[in-house]
Amino acid sequence: SKTACGLGIALGKLTLTPVVGAGLIGIAAVDAISTGVVGTKIKAREVMYKVSKNDPDMESSVASDGTASTSIGDIRESVIRPADRPAAMPIEIFDPDTCDYKHLSRNYLDKGVPFILKRSDGEPISNASPPKTADDGPEGYISVVADNMNVKLHGIDDIVKKLLPFTFRAHWPLWFQGNYKSGLAHVDLGPGTCNFYFLKRGKKDVVIAPFEVTRKLTLATGIDNVHIPGSSNNHDYLSELDAYYRVLLEEQSILVFNNSGCLHHFTNIVEEGVTPIALSNRCKHAYGSDPRVWLNIAGNLKVWYSMADHAVDLQTQGEQMRKQEKD
Repeated sequence: SKTACGLGIALGKLTLTPVVGAGLIGIAAVDAISTGVVGTKIKAREVMYKVSKNDPDMESSVASDGTASTSIGDIRESVIRPADRPAAMPIEIFDPDTCDYKHLSRNYLDKGVPFILKRSDGEPISNASPPKTADDGPEGYISVVADNMNVKLHGIDDIVKKLLPFTFRAHWPLWFQGNYKSGLAHVDLGPGTCNFYFLKRGKKDVVIAPFEVTRKLTLATGIDNVHIPGSSNNHDYLSELDAYYRVLLEEQSILVFNNSGCLHHFTNIVEEGVTPIALSNRCKHAYGSDPRVWLNIAGNLKVWYSMADHAVDLQTQGEQMRKQEKD
C-alpha cells in the first residue's frame, strides 16, 4: 500500500508539473511588467517629492517623527575581517507602534532597504506559533513546516496591511526549525514577494545584499532558489560583495526585506541548546525581483517540477526535511 501511495504521489507531481509551469509563466510575465511600471511610479514620485520640497505652495510630503528608528541592530562581524572586505551596513530597528509606515514603504521597502520592527518596550510583537515543533530533528537538517494559507498571524497581518495595503500571501507561511547552522546564501524563486520574516525564538545572524549587488553575482539554480554554491555554514562569499547589510536578529522581531530581489543568508545562533524558530511570510510585491527569478520560473522545467514536488509534499505531509547545504 505504501508503494502504491508513493507511486500515486509521484504521478500526481508529474501531472501537476505542466500546470504549475503554465502558472509560473504567467507570474513571471506579470512580475516583469510590474517591476517596470512600479519602478517608473517610484521614480516619478521621487521627482514630485523634490519639487514639492522646494515649492512652498505645494503640500510637503516630509514624514512625521515616526521616521526615526529606535535603534540600530547589532552587527555580527567576523573576528578577523580582511582589509579588502567592505564593512557591513547596519539595519535600522523601528517600533511598530510609533513608526511611520508610509515612510517605511516608500523609502525602505520600495528601495530594497531592509529594516526590523521590534517593540522598544520589549513586549512581544506576535504570539504566532508553528503547527508542529521540530526540536528533536536530525543534525544538519532544516525542518520546513507549512502553515495554513489563510492562517491568522496575530500582530504580523496588521503590519503587512499597513506597509502593503493591497498585498496578499503569495506562498504558504513557512516555519523554519531544526538542528542546523545555516542554509545557502540565496534569492527565492517564485512570485515576486516581500518577506515579513518573524523570529519567534532564538537569534540569527543575517546577511542581506542590496539589489544592485545581487544582480552582479553568479548564482546557481537550486530547489526553490538561486544561490551561491558552497555558502552553507560559512561567509566566505562576503569578500566578493561590494556592499551588504548584516545584523544579529533577535526574537520577537520582524525583518522586512525583498526576498526575491536581494541575496539573503540566515545563520542560527544556538545558545544553551535552544535552536531558533522562524516564520517566512511572503507577500506579493513584484518590484525589485531579480530577472533570473523570472527566467527560471518561466522556462526552467526542473524548477517547474521542483515547485510541483514542493507543493505536493507540503500539502500531503505538511513538512519537508532538507539538508542545510541544499536549501
